[in-house]
Amino acid sequence: MNGHLVARDPVTLVDTGPLTEDAWNALGHGLSRHGFQVEDVERVLLTHGHQDHFGLAARIERLGKARLLGGRLDRGHFLGKRNGRFLLDALTRAGFGAAARFTMVAMTVAVDRFAEPLSSWDELSGGEVLPGDGWSVVVRSVPGHTPGSLSFEVPEAGVLFTGDTVLRDITPNAIVDEDPGKPGEAFRSVSRYFETLQGIEAPGSCLLTGHGRRIPDFPAHRSRLASRYASRVAQIERALAGTPKTVSELCRRIFPAVRPMDLYLAYSEILGFLMYLEDLKRVERLPGPLPEHWAPRNGGGQVYPLHSASSRV
Repeated sequence: MNGHLVARDPVTLVDTGPLTEDAWNALGHGLSRHGFQVEDVERVLLTHGHQDHFGLAARIERLGKARLLGGRLDRGHFLGKRNGRFLLDALTRAGFGAAARFTMVAMTVAVDRFAEPLSSWDELSGGEVLPGDGWSVVVRSVPGHTPGSLSFEVPEAGVLFTGDTVLRDITPNAIVDEDPGKPGEAFRSVSRYFETLQGIEAPGSCLLTGHGRRIPDFPAHRSRLASRYASRVAQIERALAGTPKTVSELCRRIFPAVRPMDLYLAYSEILGFLMYLEDLKRVERLPGPLPEHWAPRNGGGQVYPLHSASSRV
């Protein structure tokens, strides 16, 4: 995970890394190279509520004077709360057996050790402008990877911090979880993610990502993403041809070699894309007993991600 330092007043850290001693030591070494200590950090901006991005935030706050700021819709993540019953019911509807359900629930719980839940933080919704001495941070809501994902732009420096919303060398997962705004319903992660990508405007900005290398030319990168996602849509539509299929069956067909520890990510991707195609009325869930089956609607057809979204970030 890439944490980023803005060495201006107030000294600002964008994301913290996970709750491990290696990450803590790396943070200390990185700050010392710029003449700072952890105690000097005055503001911590959290791009989203995954453990590898906010894991050390509470420790930083206790040690010094840092003010923590994160997305309102990622409140459950920051508090370390999840609806286990919601996940189990969703996995049952998806057609996974008991062993697979146990593995996925265990993996989601296991990552909790990489973050200390936050007791308090300032919530951001997007649209805020955070002041600095001769610089500012423009906060934007970028839902998709999580419901409360945020990006932070420093216009004076021509920099946009993207967290995991945009990555150069990895295609980010749009994680399916309970929708914080609609309890009991799944967050329509891929649909929201495509809207976010379509709405990002970063002319002249260098994108500093949550993992890996920076992105100097976002329009070109977005074109490459559109091609990748169109391929995934076509792959899912081909897999749905013939008899109706469950999410579990589609996971086995599209990710035949997936490791047990990555099965939840595979499930999220397949379900997220199915709900995206459902929003476009290209596929439908069939009525009947569990597990839930999906089929093409009106004969299926090609769909082109990133070209139907209309919202702006």
